Amino acid sequence: MHATPATRLEVDLLGEVMVPADAWHGAQTERAIANFPLSSERTIGSYPDLIVGLLQVKQAAAEANVRTGMLDERIARAIIRSAQSLIDAEATNLFPVHRLHGGGGTSANMNANEVLANTAEEQLGGRRGEYRCVHPNDHVNLHQSTNDVYPTACHIAVLRRWPLLQKEVLGLTEALRGFGQDAGEAPRLTRTCLQDAVEASFTDLFGGYVTGLDRGIRRVGAAVDALHAVNLGGTVVGQSGGVPTSYFDAVIPALRDVTGDVGYRRADDLFDAAQYPDDLAAIAGAIDLLAHGLRKIAQDLRLLSSGPECGLGELTLPAVQPGSSIMPGKVNPVIPEFAIQLCLQASGHHAVCQAALGLGELDLNVWESSMTFNLLDSMDLISNAASSMHHGCVRGLTFDADRNRQHADSIVPMLSRLARVHGYSTVAAVCREAGNDPIRTRELLRARGMS
Repeated sequence: MHATPATRLEVDLLGEVMVPADAWHGAQTERAIANFPLSSERTIGSYPDLIVGLLQVKQAAAEANVRTGMLDERIARAIIRSAQSLIDAEATNLFPVHRLHGGGGTSANMNANEVLANTAEEQLGGRRGEYRCVHPNDHVNLHQSTNDVYPTACHIAVLRRWPLLQKEVLGLTEALRGFGQDAGEAPRLTRTCLQDAVEASFTDLFGGYVTGLDRGIRRVGAAVDALHAVNLGGTVVGQSGGVPTSYFDAVIPALRDVTGDVGYRRADDLFDAAQYPDDLAAIAGAIDLLAHGLRKIAQDLRLLSSGPECGLGELTLPAVQPGSSIMPGKVNPVIPEFAIQLCLQASGHHAVCQAALGLGELDLNVWESSMTFNLLDSMDLISNAASSMHHGCVRGLTFDADRNRQHADSIVPMLSRLARVHGYSTVAAVCREAGNDPIRTRELLRARGMS
């Protein structure tokens, strides 16, 4: 192989690799680009929170190494500055590896190592691809393994993404609470098994929605918080003895400093952390439950707004677009339908996370990419669903007081009230005599002075 003006020659374990001359990455990233073709798929750079996580881990490791005298000050500071400049510039285009690359995250880790080595190399007067001043493995990856770097970066990514999900769901919750309060105690007809039941209010119904979403988001929050336990320092399979004790003790405090989050702590059992990432699966499960709750609300609003003449028609959703290319005047509940599909997709992501958890063999689960990216995608989906429901549906939602009152005065609620006065068996006997015909039942009740 010979370099051209457009390429440079690099060498790794397997031999020579031609890398674009202007690329910030190196040989191993270039191999990953060839080995894992993108087609229409996304790169790790499509997930900015993961890239920030990777770079912050590298900053923490460099800081721990320099604090303990393991790494030259000039090299460490160049690595730290390079990582911060990439974070500030949001330079996610420098991370072209397929998000689901094989190798348990090795290509993602080496992508970060090579980009940082090259940017730090140039800071110190070297040339891109030479690694004479800063080497990807010897310096940037010092006292680290993909198996502790990548899971820690995945945890950071999810923790960084969590506030948006929390904000959007809580925004929807407040909107639902507000509608319920505005509706007050105006009567509405409840349904069980899609059949008429008793009289209640929208305050009751929407209060239930609020409680369910509040419980769901608290469940997700508790699971996300557990991600503060990381295996950084556990190197390959949890063997902390593979790094100097001084580095091991310094790297988690350094991570707290770099991220500004004092919650980070070391996992109780580093071998367990390498083998069984059920902490990620727990979040996926909690988000799946949240998705089911949100989907239920969207389904209810779609049903309660059915009509306009021959459906329930008890709620009116904001009209946001025409509903038919052939039927004039038709308006569909498109926002709830959008949200329902997002929730279904999130549930599919949960299924992937559960399957990936079960595929871990022996000392390492290498399927963390599948878990993390599906989890981040599901967080975005539910954030979007909650936001659209809030701004495009609940805000602007109205109820038809007359129609609700008419439905609440139907036969089943009336019979339930009468049963509390005259006894269930007495009222049931009248219904039986009337053949469960509502009109005949009302006539018999009036004739017997019961209504």
